[in-house]
Amino acid sequence: MKIGKKMIFLIFALAAAAEVYHVLSRRIIIIADGKRRIFYTDVKMVNDILFKAKIKVDDNDIAEPPLQAELKYPKIIKIIRVEEKIEEKVENTKPKIIYSWKSSANLRPVKYEKLKSVKNISKIKVVTHDGSEVKREVVETKKETKIEELLTLLDKKSRYPIKIYNLSKSPKKKMIATAYYPGDPLAWRDGTITFLGLKMQRGMIAVDPKVIPLRTRLYVPGYGYGYAADTGNLIKGDRIDLGVTNVEEEKPWMHRPVTVYILGPSKTW
Repeated sequence: MKIGKKMIFLIFALAAAAEVYHVLSRRIIIIADGKRRIFYTDVKMVNDILFKAKIKVDDNDIAEPPLQAELKYPKIIKIIRVEEKIEEKVENTKPKIIYSWKSSANLRPVKYEKLKSVKNISKIKVVTHDGSEVKREVVETKKETKIEELLTLLDKKSRYPIKIYNLSKSPKKKMIATAYYPGDPLAWRDGTITFLGLKMQRGMIAVDPKVIPLRTRLYVPGYGYGYAADTGNLIKGDRIDLGVTNVEEEKPWMHRPVTVYILGPSKTW
């Protein structure tokens, strides 16, 4: 039996169509990481297809259709990369003065201030899909309270600030204090002139120069501002001798534990 040309053409056309159908039935479009890929496979399950295509999917990532689903027409798999990160947001409140005083008792006018500030800290979880933010939520909040102490040296006439010391950041030492006064018989040169040749007055402080250098500005809570301008035979090591006005002021300072804030060197008090 002869096969006509039309029949041969039809057979070839059907074979070609079958081949095209077979190829197209295996054709899968995978969209991931900003790229569009064409992949061919007979595998049906989404996770198996991605495994064969060597496309890694993390636990947080989203697959459309889901990984455990069978891929159906249209054969398109989309992978959405999901990232979670924690951002920290810090808001500082304006410092508030909770205690202050001014004094001119020791050498020069000074102002003391205790300030309180609150730092609000929030931890925020940010979720992105393929780099675009889709969710933001606060997962933790806390407050940190900060106390700072400031000592401001004031001009004698104008009372304008000359220098501000942050006591909270200044070096400090635990020491034992005594006191002496002008004319004290136990003091060097009867306590009228300091080792540096300055007139003895309240605010002058005797130190061991090996521990606190002479010409150092100091601050002692309960006593106030002072200047290391003197020495003494008994003032050795962690000892300090505070200049006061008279014998009555001397009594409360007999071998009294104190904290000495070391403000820094200065040619003058």
